[in-house]
Amino acid sequence: MEIQFGVQSAEHRSKPVSAQRMVNCYLETAPPASKSLVAVVPSYGVETFATVGTGPMRGGTVVNGVPYVVSGSSLYRIGSNGAATSLGAIPGTQDVTMMGDGINVVVVSQPAGYVYDGSTVAQITDTDFPGAAWVGYLDGYAVIIEPGSGRVWVAGPLAPTVWNALDFATAEAAPDDVLWAIIDHRELFLFGRETTEVWYNSGDADFPLARVSTGFIEHGIMSAGAAAKCDNGVYFLGNDGIAYRLQGYTPVRVSHHEFEQAVESYADKRCTVMAWTEGGHKMVAFKFAAGCWVYDISTGLWHERGSYGETTWRGKFVLQAYNRWLVADDTNRLGALTPDLFSEYGGILRSECTSAAVFKENRLLEHNLLELCFETGVGIATGQGSDPKVMLQFSDDGGRKWSSEKWRSLGRQGAYKTRVRFARLGAARDRVYRYAISDPVRRTLTNAVLNP
Repeated sequence: MEIQFGVQSAEHRSKPVSAQRMVNCYLETAPPASKSLVAVVPSYGVETFATVGTGPMRGGTVVNGVPYVVSGSSLYRIGSNGAATSLGAIPGTQDVTMMGDGINVVVVSQPAGYVYDGSTVAQITDTDFPGAAWVGYLDGYAVIIEPGSGRVWVAGPLAPTVWNALDFATAEAAPDDVLWAIIDHRELFLFGRETTEVWYNSGDADFPLARVSTGFIEHGIMSAGAAAKCDNGVYFLGNDGIAYRLQGYTPVRVSHHEFEQAVESYADKRCTVMAWTEGGHKMVAFKFAAGCWVYDISTGLWHERGSYGETTWRGKFVLQAYNRWLVADDTNRLGALTPDLFSEYGGILRSECTSAAVFKENRLLEHNLLELCFETGVGIATGQGSDPKVMLQFSDDGGRKWSSEKWRSLGRQGAYKTRVRFARLGAARDRVYRYAISDPVRRTLTNAVLNP
């Protein structure tokens, strides 16, 4: 019988309901007439692209195809070869938000604002500047959120150092502070604690922003940073702990109960939402201090990303530049998502996958032989991975307790006929299996067959 070894991450708070997890791997539909309808494929590795300043990475943006990042207390421009050029000082240690208008790069280190004009970095000193918690670009205007308020301000066009004390409006359909914003399809989405409002550029000479008459959403956002654009839409974590995609101005739930139960359990519910593409999979990550959940838009399924030895993924923000997706970590590194790399910034990238339950009407089933049909013969020439291994465990109590580890080879380099088989596994009425691979080799699983 075939085992559903790769489905998605959906570990229920009552594990006998579901113990399924996929960490640093996900499901991919196979081409027609393949021997399996789907395969479990590894997440992209992260190759170090640039080492920037002293860290930590605080934020970044891309202007005219060129990435700009703040690392430590400086703003840097990153060249196509990974060379980092220091442009000027951005004091502080907190995360920043950034935008470019084609001429200037604006950095907000709450509440201060800084502008790089192509030659120098200077703080915004206009006495009418109210301080900012977020900055964005809309039709030539710099748009900011005033901290701890419902007010949105504009400056420009293309003049982010000059502010007018009258150039603001208030998101006042509900009395909650604005925590974050997203500009999508030339509309400004102002996410409050309890509600969201949508504004647009009306062209009014006195103040260009106006509220969309139907753009009021009865959902707020969980925290600052908990929204991102992907696949021509906006995704966000609602203040109710549910992940949504906006369909027009209607939030549509994309999360499942297991994700929502996990969010409920987190002591720190601050969330950063990031988006990127790997191998045609549009990914939206919801990162917390205690874990990182990734929604794969192409399949509608969830998996997890995690860094070895950490409680969550090191990825802090993602930029698209130089025909690559660049990932900043929590130190001073900027990496590139890479399909044929099975490590993370030179360290271990561990994939783990837990199956759906092997269960049939609560009957006792013999588990004489389990074969995992991996892509084998993937060993590398020397060092770790020259004889790569896969580790297998099983649980007969819904994933509460696990068996001892069993190890098998994935085949040395060129040993393509290697078979990964585990014999004499006993019997069970309800069993789940999990495997893990840490060697820096490809680890695609096409089938899992019990008692072949």
